[in-house]
Amino acid sequence: MNRKRLLATAACAAAGTLLLAACGSGGSTGTAAAGGGSGSAQIKIGVDLTFNNTAFWSAYVNYEQQYAKDMNIKLLGPLLAGSDASLQNNQIQTLVNEGAQAIVVNPETAASLGPAIAYATAHHVQLISVDTVVSSGHVYMVVRASNTLYGQDACAFIASKVTSGYVMDLEGDLTSSNGADRTNAFDACMAANAPGVTVLKKPTQWNDATAVTDAQNAINAYGSKLKAIYSQWSSPDTGIIPLLDKKGLGAGSPNHVLLVSDDGVPFEMCDIGKGTVDASQSQPADLYAKWALTYAVDAAKGVKLAAGQPGGGAPTLQNVTYQGDTNLSDPIVAPFVTKAEQPLTLSAAQPGFPSGLTSTAVSDSSLWGNVYGAAHGGVCNTTS
Repeated sequence: MNRKRLLATAACAAAGTLLLAACGSGGSTGTAAAGGGSGSAQIKIGVDLTFNNTAFWSAYVNYEQQYAKDMNIKLLGPLLAGSDASLQNNQIQTLVNEGAQAIVVNPETAASLGPAIAYATAHHVQLISVDTVVSSGHVYMVVRASNTLYGQDACAFIASKVTSGYVMDLEGDLTSSNGADRTNAFDACMAANAPGVTVLKKPTQWNDATAVTDAQNAINAYGSKLKAIYSQWSSPDTGIIPLLDKKGLGAGSPNHVLLVSDDGVPFEMCDIGKGTVDASQSQPADLYAKWALTYAVDAAKGVKLAAGQPGGGAPTLQNVTYQGDTNLSDPIVAPFVTKAEQPLTLSAAQPGFPSGLTSTAVSDSSLWGNVYGAAHGGVCNTTS
């Protein structure tokens, strides 16, 4: 699979502005990407998110508003539930009562949407879950990047440069599908592709302080024998980089410890450009917004989709099972960002996944982190 070609057809962003120009459907499985036409009736799509106060979700909301215009969608919301699952269920009931024909939701947890799903189903409204799998009933589609590829891509980069010593895996919350998928893929891939490396597995529950402390302990204990750190999200980078610099293991050092993280936020783009972070998986806010709305329109129109059909962000739609519930998903192929474009190949990939990829150069202006950074004073001036 040509990962670069897939991403090029799926993403369309202009540097310097957060709002996107209209983007062609590029082989959409659904009907919305072609646009509804200015003369046709708008489709009402509800939106319920947990937060919008991070760079990622702020970018997502802006992309969603632009794509809604392109697709002739009337957005109801976004409503914000924070960490209150009960509030989110009530908000979704409100959106149904306000006439939403489908609802895009970022669930508070995988198991928290049961009452909302039951209420929406009783009123013939379907939900599209963004960034989180669902284990509490049936949704029309899960729009979420392939976290298995996140772990495998980090492994492909590290294993191409490290054959011995120690590599630290700062694991996310292993009770979440995102953390579990990244961890399982990374660990299995490293065992198969770099058997001479000892992986230090540290569960963090997405806690920044825990991750930085774990990294500090490993740096002090192993010194130059520590070859790489994989942080499964971006926030710990800001604490880890000074620790590496203090020990002479940072950028420019002959004993430089590779630092790979996940998110694609503006400060990661800045750090990759400076060489203090070596790579990052860019969780694609633009593709999340585009395909969530595309599938929401499909759901409103009664389009029937099935596993094996062409995906929008992935080669094919797939069923995903989590805690006993199975839902259809489009596991988006996210860009893996390095300072310069480079091919990465694995001798042993995860079953059903590609054996390599070509990374995306950090200078690529279409990366959402660069778009957002350019709109907020530059990537090195954007702190979240």
